[in-house]
Amino acid sequence: MSKRDPDETVETSAQGSYGGTVVRGSFHTALSQLVTVGCQIGSVIILSRLLEASDFGLVAMIGPVIAFLSMFKEMGLLQAVIQKKSLTYGQLNALFWINIAVSLAMTVLLIATAPLVAAFYNEPELTWLLRVMSLNMFLSALGAQHFALLNRRMMFGRIAVNAGAVAISTLVVSLLWALVSPSAWALVAGTIAGSIVGTVTVWAWVPWRPDRPRMAAGTGDLVGFGAGVTGFKMANFFSRNLDNILIGRVWGGTALGYYDRAYKLLLFPLNRVAQPLSRVMVPVLSRMQDEPERYARAFFRVFGLMQLGILPGVAALTAMSDTAVPFLLGEKWADSAPIFAALGLAGLAQPLANPTGWLFISQGRTTEMAWWGLVSAAVTCFAFVVGVQFGVVELAIAYAIVSHLKLIPLWMLICRKGPVDAQAIGRHIVPAFVAGVTAFGVLWVVEASLPGPSLVRLLCGAALSYAVFMAVFAVSGYGRQVAAEVGDLTVKGATELRHRAAKRLA
Repeated sequence: MSKRDPDETVETSAQGSYGGTVVRGSFHTALSQLVTVGCQIGSVIILSRLLEASDFGLVAMIGPVIAFLSMFKEMGLLQAVIQKKSLTYGQLNALFWINIAVSLAMTVLLIATAPLVAAFYNEPELTWLLRVMSLNMFLSALGAQHFALLNRRMMFGRIAVNAGAVAISTLVVSLLWALVSPSAWALVAGTIAGSIVGTVTVWAWVPWRPDRPRMAAGTGDLVGFGAGVTGFKMANFFSRNLDNILIGRVWGGTALGYYDRAYKLLLFPLNRVAQPLSRVMVPVLSRMQDEPERYARAFFRVFGLMQLGILPGVAALTAMSDTAVPFLLGEKWADSAPIFAALGLAGLAQPLANPTGWLFISQGRTTEMAWWGLVSAAVTCFAFVVGVQFGVVELAIAYAIVSHLKLIPLWMLICRKGPVDAQAIGRHIVPAFVAGVTAFGVLWVVEASLPGPSLVRLLCGAALSYAVFMAVFAVSGYGRQVAAEVGDLTVKGATELRHRAAKRLA
């Protein structure tokens, strides 16, 4: 199919049970994240040895500008395509052209205003770096609706391959460029290459092709839904990017480079885990809105596995930052270790907070999501403004404090209505939080006594952290359920591998 009748309904994966879909989607997501996060961490480790802190600082200065304008490019329309129960090809076509028009306008605006951004930071080299990077917005917009269709149809295998291909191409191009000409341009080139690969891939997989630009009935409702998502993202933008802006302005590019490496090594991979998982959970939960028990069961099934997979690792790296940072990045980045440790404390809150987005969007509560985003951003930005006056580490500490303080009001808000009730906070959220904090505390106390060179110390610390986390988590009934789930998935995975091996031998 190249073009479709505007009044024809877009196909949606309709299934009697989504349990298998959640498991397969989570499995594909886990595989893609092994590749994606592995490439991102590999990029941090390898490129940190090829480039200087000032190079990363320049690109980190660009990041907030691109992120801000990209919010208007997407306008929350991707989530609207995924969440809406009934969607026509006419509406899809209208959303495609809205995305294209807005992204093109943002690209032109950024090219024209790049000298002003360079003047703000007093970095003339930023002008052309920013102009070239602006092309990334238009390139990604070309494949946005095609990607949303893959997500709506729950084609998680192809989504995983797409994410892996983007991550690998970004790393390879950045690495090759850095070897030939080590500069900030290596990071820009990798980003552009990744966008091209991602867009070409989804166009090849999704045979739908846009028709001429025109509006369709119901498009306004989709734009209204997207406005709530955009409002949240706009507020979230400041809480995610004001730190870079303030550090770059007050302390300069080198200090920002140290902060950026610490952030990219820890918090960026965490956020990247939540994003692809939302591609699995939002469409699945959206189809379960009328079945509250199934909805809550599916959510907490994935939520518990997510906490078990992430929190002990964050706790170990945070407690062992003096060992982890020089080992992973090199001795010249040792000054990033205290920044990394402070951000790691914030990282203990991130996996507990990020999944609330799945609930807000799948329940259509984007207005509440936007208002929460505004309040949350105001608190976080206040912490940044206060912390940066004292230093980069102090800013990171302030961020960690407010990240934890926001957890309770956030979960009280999301549990105020919908399938996930307020009792879930005590049954599910508190046990995971206590287990994570306990694992960090134990590692912080015994870290100095762990044996061996850096690699052995880190492996021993990680093993101890997971053991402590699971022991504390299993005190609760929910923790025991998660442990049982891990056991079942392990047995099923091993059985499937044996069956496939037997088939190949036969």
